[in-house]
Amino acid sequence: MAARGIPRTTVDGWYRHRARTGHPEKAGRIGRTDYWYDDEWTAWHERHLRGKVASLTQVDRGGDPDDLVDASEAARMLRYASRDVIHANRRLGYFPEPDAYGTTSKGRRAPLWKRSTVWTAADSREGGGGHKPGTPGAPAKPHPYAGDERLAYVLSELRSGSQPSAAGLAARWNTSRRTAERIIRAARGLLQA
Repeated sequence: MAARGIPRTTVDGWYRHRARTGHPEKAGRIGRTDYWYDDEWTAWHERHLRGKVASLTQVDRGGDPDDLVDASEAARMLRYASRDVIHANRRLGYFPEPDAYGTTSKGRRAPLWKRSTVWTAADSREGGGGHKPGTPGAPAKPHPYAGDERLAYVLSELRSGSQPSAAGLAARWNTSRRTAERIIRAARGLLQA
């Protein structure tokens, strides 16, 4: 099991709760090492993974495929506990970038996805759950605000000789002045590099 990248603590949990998980009984123990029959364990593990994927793919497919939904609605469609799961999965690269942006009731920028995009993301899930221990999470961005359309805008303004103001950009983007200052600083850093 260790050779397959499964942490010892995960195997211990599966075995401890075998009445619920259906994990096979041990074949034996030598010293402090437990052993299972490979064919029994492999068959169980394949069933376990198929079950995880099947539970993940229970998705609400109601509504127009072109409707735009926010993170809360996407989470509800995918049966996630909250919208925070959508945002975390997006940061880790497990959920697609938004199809559009809207505005929240507080005037903040909010990512929106087409229902069809959420359905495609659901269909592509593999049931892995996170990353293997000892490996990094999502790939690091080359710089802050990489891929952000606001950074591209500030870069074009700076290249044209204009000096955008943080207050003006904050009002334009419905964001805080501090965020606008950070984007300007990131753009200037890229131009100097």
